Amino acid sequence: MTARWLRGVVITTAVAAAAYLSTVLWVGRLEVIAALRLVSAETFLGLLALSTMNYGLRFLRWHAYLRALGSAIPLGHNLRIYIAGFALTTTPGKVGEITRSLWLRPYGVRPASSLAAFLAERLQDFLAILLLSSVGASLFGGTKWLMLMSLGLVLLAVMVLYVPSIAEWAFGLVGGRRGRLTALVGRLSETLILTRVCLTPGRFILGLLIGLCAWSAEAVGFYLLLQALGNPLHLSAAISIYSFSMLAGAVSFMPGGLGGSEATMILLLRVSQVPLPIAVSATLLIRLATLWFAVFLGVIALVIRTNIPVTKATNPTVSTQPDSV
Repeated sequence: MTARWLRGVVITTAVAAAAYLSTVLWVGRLEVIAALRLVSAETFLGLLALSTMNYGLRFLRWHAYLRALGSAIPLGHNLRIYIAGFALTTTPGKVGEITRSLWLRPYGVRPASSLAAFLAERLQDFLAILLLSSVGASLFGGTKWLMLMSLGLVLLAVMVLYVPSIAEWAFGLVGGRRGRLTALVGRLSETLILTRVCLTPGRFILGLLIGLCAWSAEAVGFYLLLQALGNPLHLSAAISIYSFSMLAGAVSFMPGGLGGSEATMILLLRVSQVPLPIAVSATLLIRLATLWFAVFLGVIALVIRTNIPVTKATNPTVSTQPDSV
């Protein structure tokens, strides 16, 4: 990992953190601090544990996808690289996590394979969050349009993925051109083929179940947090609010969902009769225990070095010496 990349990570994270923490000043620092005192250290550690469960389940799915694509990267090295990608979660749409492709190449993992695993993850996570949002959708009538739009995006992605003729038609529009665009079309076509390998019917169902369990863990943490703050909601309402907020952040394509997720969460909590200082405090804490905890772990993983050589790689033309993430 070059100093230039590290500087970029630090700058991106600092800017995002500054924008996020400014929400504390929105309703008044003293009111928010008073609400935060209601949450014990044990409760907050419980939130971090549930977030860790989320990351762990998603990593196992990621590792299984790379294995299905022929990767022989050791579990420990893959885990370090996967967690390091979280340092770039605060990029729009989490696309910064694609940087894992660069770190995986010395282990014989082709960029097309890691990108395919990334796309499979994003599709299943998006669908899992959409399903969880529907748990209490009847409580928030104004959310149906975003859910319908999100469902439309999922169906479009599934059609492009599972109906090759659609992608071939789109690629054919530029297929007659030469240069970098043609090469890019070729790489995209290969990536879609590999994504289908990740999302065979059996893997699709299992991966979706893993996504549901992973994101349910964080949603349950949100439910427990509201209880600790003295404003408990029904479990279905808490799961729906948390999931819908993540959905809004994803659709907004803002870095890490910043702004969109927070505003939606606070709005839905207010609709649920939660006082504004508590709503802001709950939003601040759950994002610290989920998004920012992931970023923190990612930065830690970035500075970890390893000198253990890779003894097996899927592509013999690629160096087998691991890089430093």
